[in-house]
Amino acid sequence: MTDAPDFQALLFAWRNGTLRARDSLVELVYQEAREIARRQLARHAQATLAPTELAHEALMRVLKQTGEWQDRRHLMNVLALATRQVLIDGARRRSAGKRDAGDITSLDDKADVLAAPESSVHDIDEAILALAEADARAAEVISLTYFSGLEREAIADLMAVSPSTVDRALRFGRAWLKDALQDSAGPHGR
Repeated sequence: MTDAPDFQALLFAWRNGTLRARDSLVELVYQEAREIARRQLARHAQATLAPTELAHEALMRVLKQTGEWQDRRHLMNVLALATRQVLIDGARRRSAGKRDAGDITSLDDKADVLAAPESSVHDIDEAILALAEADARAAEVISLTYFSGLEREAIADLMAVSPSTVDRALRFGRAWLKDALQDSAGPHGR
């Protein structure tokens, strides 16, 4: 995206009604949304969206909240959450479609089920929400790492903390999520 002062200036101008600033800010946010979508879809083999579709859907959700962004960090978190929600909604639709489907199942649907069960997406979402209650910083670092695809230095800059703080939050978040996801799998998941 752009550096913080340009982002803040565009955001301020947009809040004050300058449509040109809105258009410039949307272009910047869209490029970031496409990169996030590309990285996410590379990780989620079961997703049936193209990067452009995921970016558009996430961006549309984010743009509904335009007056609420505080700064670039807040926007990146909102964009990561919107991307995660689009992926979860898609998994729910596919899961519902599979339950309601008749006897015909395409080979793609079978491959999706074998590659990653839909319940894992829901478990991950619930675990991240629970992590946010236990440690908000760790949940934010996890979200920015896995759903925005940012590197630790970029996260440190965005959050105005040291890379070692990001590393600690990431280690804690990963361990916490691993335990939570193992617990949700029950005795058969261990």
